[in-house]
Amino acid sequence: MANTRAIKRRIKSVKNTGKITKTMSMVATAKSTRAIGIIRAFRPYRNGLLEVLHRAAGGAMDHPLIAPSSVTGRLVVLITSNRGLCGGYNGNLARLALRGRRPEDTFIAIGKKGAATLRYAGIKTLETRGDFPDIPRYERSAELADRLIQHYLSGNYGEVTVVYMKFLSAGSQKPAQERFLPLTSGEAKPSAGPDPIFAPARALIADELIPKAVRAAMHQILLDAAASEHLARQIAMKSATDNAGEMVRALTLKYNRVRQSQITTEIAEIVGGAEALN
Repeated sequence: MANTRAIKRRIKSVKNTGKITKTMSMVATAKSTRAIGIIRAFRPYRNGLLEVLHRAAGGAMDHPLIAPSSVTGRLVVLITSNRGLCGGYNGNLARLALRGRRPEDTFIAIGKKGAATLRYAGIKTLETRGDFPDIPRYERSAELADRLIQHYLSGNYGEVTVVYMKFLSAGSQKPAQERFLPLTSGEAKPSAGPDPIFAPARALIADELIPKAVRAAMHQILLDAAASEHLARQIAMKSATDNAGEMVRALTLKYNRVRQSQITTEIAEIVGGAEALN
């Protein structure tokens, strides 16, 4: 009977684990749905900002956040999660960052998992941040963007690169390494029609819009990373729940077989004992 009791304990343990992973999958689904909704609401604002900047930047190409730099140093911002249980999300990002590493690179780690990976690889970080919430707020994104602007304008770095998980759709995300500074207008293009009349001068408007565009770009990146993380955790926990169900079915079958064998043995012993008495 000891064997059947061990199997029953194992079945109970796996069932409890399955309940936990199912709950985690549901929580991740709710968070990813919220993050995707914010992304879809924020993209028109960012694209409109980039379009206006694209038109106005003709008078501000010498702006320090747009003009190319001759400095060779590069600041790499690695954005990962603070928690695990999200499949290959963190590993894929860390491999991308380390594969494209240059001797002159300096790292900033956003997320505890990325910081741990860099520390294990023997790479010192300029800064480590693990205090970002599950759904980024614009104020925190703007704070990080302003911090990166300070580093860039210090003259120690000629480029700021961000490694993060780019959100393409609910079913598609991919690790990306993109230049963050100096700023580009990205994929946004001016809409058809005549050029608007700018008042005051284009350069003054561009000076006002460029920092806003940098903050908006960082918020978009952090939203993409958050949505991708929650989607990865949702898939990983759903897979774990399905595996727990399969394991419970296999253990139940094993339990039934062992129990049947024990019953058969007991019946044979009773029959043998009865025959011996006769």
